[in-house]
Amino acid sequence: MRKIVAGLAVLGLALTGCGTGDGAGDGRGNRGGGGAKSSGTSWAYDEILDEGSLSDVLANGPDDAWAVGTVTDGTDPFSGESSGEGFLLRRDGTRWQRQPMPEALGDSVHEARLDGLGSGEFLLTAAAKDLTASRTAHWDGAKWTVLPAVPGGGRITEVKAFAADDIWAVITASRLRHWDGTRWSAVALPDDVTATSLDGVAADDLWAAGYRSTGDGSDGHEMQQPALVHWDGGAWRQSETPEYRFPDPVPAEPGASVARVLAFAADDVRAYGTHSFNHGEGENEPQDEAVRLRWDGSRWSKAADAEGDCAGRVPVARDGVRGLLLDGNRYVTGDGVCTKIGRPRLPSEGGVRADSRQSLWLSAVEPVPGTDQVLGVGRVQVDQSGDPMNKTVIVSLDR
Repeated sequence: MRKIVAGLAVLGLALTGCGTGDGAGDGRGNRGGGGAKSSGTSWAYDEILDEGSLSDVLANGPDDAWAVGTVTDGTDPFSGESSGEGFLLRRDGTRWQRQPMPEALGDSVHEARLDGLGSGEFLLTAAAKDLTASRTAHWDGAKWTVLPAVPGGGRITEVKAFAADDIWAVITASRLRHWDGTRWSAVALPDDVTATSLDGVAADDLWAAGYRSTGDGSDGHEMQQPALVHWDGGAWRQSETPEYRFPDPVPAEPGASVARVLAFAADDVRAYGTHSFNHGEGENEPQDEAVRLRWDGSRWSKAADAEGDCAGRVPVARDGVRGLLLDGNRYVTGDGVCTKIGRPRLPSEGGVRADSRQSLWLSAVEPVPGTDQVLGVGRVQVDQSGDPMNKTVIVSLDR
């Protein structure tokens, strides 16, 4: 997977429900199915926690899954910094148990993410409390090893790791860094490119996606266009991509960009983004447009969006060859069928009332290799008179 922790800001999977049955909202202001048929599957609660928040989940297999999060103590009113104690959970196939965090990450952990390396190994990356720098630790299956800080500082916002000695990271302000097992090195992208997402199928077949600046808009054209840059093992080269244009009259500050790139194969790479503008600056404004691009091994071309209620939704995880888990509680199969995932309610205990409105927000999802299960982490927002609350949850889905 790479979740859209996609910066994403986290590309949150908002699965909103109130009451029971199909009349619940879907997190985008819609009611009912909206063109998506029920899949007959539903998330189930594996763990319900009374404190903390979970930001990411990683599954190496059915008997080795990890989740990471933070218990926030509050925000310093003078510095604006929040103090948060990081915590790790590990599932051994039967239950989740607390695990010690790497001591070298310090006593304040924020925006933690997990990136797999294969064979049970992975990276844990977390930002310091001021969110200006990140630290990364490597779990080799038995012990933690902390990588040196990235030279020049900066918070790591995206990672693609092929091996413990072949790690790519996007740093604040779209700076690219590479770890070769010994040191971090700075890597230059084309001057006009801002990268937000990384994915690839091999060490010599990696894509960086984002946007390229095309002007200040004074010429009546878009200020940004999608950018996709390819690493072939020796150099980064920018690929030609289709451009997006709004018809006249062009709205204020238009631009198109890619927020997520997913590499399925060397000749099947897909990019997802938005063609938008500064809303509210004029009359008869156009609708935003979904950016959908596909690489066939030789060139990028515009691709059709998903149909029905899956249209406009961005993937939050790739489910092997089966399909894609999308934001807004939707799943699109490999042959394009859009389905809706069921939403459970919390048990009416621990202060949760039966008449409460509940919204499930997942920050990350991860298919479990070798199984029909998907794991997710996030929170349930409980809206009820006099005592609203949040419950941190780990959920699972059996496909």
